[in-house]
Amino acid sequence: MSFQRAALALACAVGFLSGVFLTKEVFAGPADAKDAAKGQVKYGVVDMQAVILAVEEGKQARSKLETEIKDKEKDLTKQKEALDKMHEEWQKQAPILSEEARFKKQQEFQEKFVSLRNEEMTFQAEIKRKEQQATQKIAVKVAGLVDKMAKEKKLEAVFESNSAGLLFLENPSDLTQEVIANYAKIVDTTAKADEKKKDGEKKK
Repeated sequence: MSFQRAALALACAVGFLSGVFLTKEVFAGPADAKDAAKGQVKYGVVDMQAVILAVEEGKQARSKLETEIKDKEKDLTKQKEALDKMHEEWQKQAPILSEEARFKKQQEFQEKFVSLRNEEMTFQAEIKRKEQQATQKIAVKVAGLVDKMAKEKKLEAVFESNSAGLLFLENPSDLTQEVIANYAKIVDTTAKADEKKKDGEKKK
């Protein structure tokens, strides 16, 4: 699974309450019903995949994973080449080997082949886990941002635009770019606060 697919999977599956960031109880009471009847109910949308791929934290996670994948692919390729060479040598030697020796060579090859396949599958599972962790971490921060923005804009609800359940919304407020900009501000503020805290600890 690529980092982009992980971002999309999170956007569709992590859900934010089945694709919705609720700012208050939708259909909560008569007042809401009246607003809906007047056409005053406002909704927002966020492209979560675009956010994850655009924010610096997402870019860094993606770059780190891509480097890790490339390094591992090089290692796996070398192991595959060694296996191919081993198989070729076994085929050449097979006619002059005893039945017991052929069986032993074949068994050795199969064990290494299975070991390599297991290593590949383990690595793929590990990368998938790291992708999910990275995207989930961003999603939690985005959820807090969207909740605050939706309340400020007095939106009834904010939908994830990649959600399978979202088919149509009339003139929704797209918060995607604003979320990306505000996310950068939060990260910058947090970094400055951490740096200030470290400086304070050094002076003690």
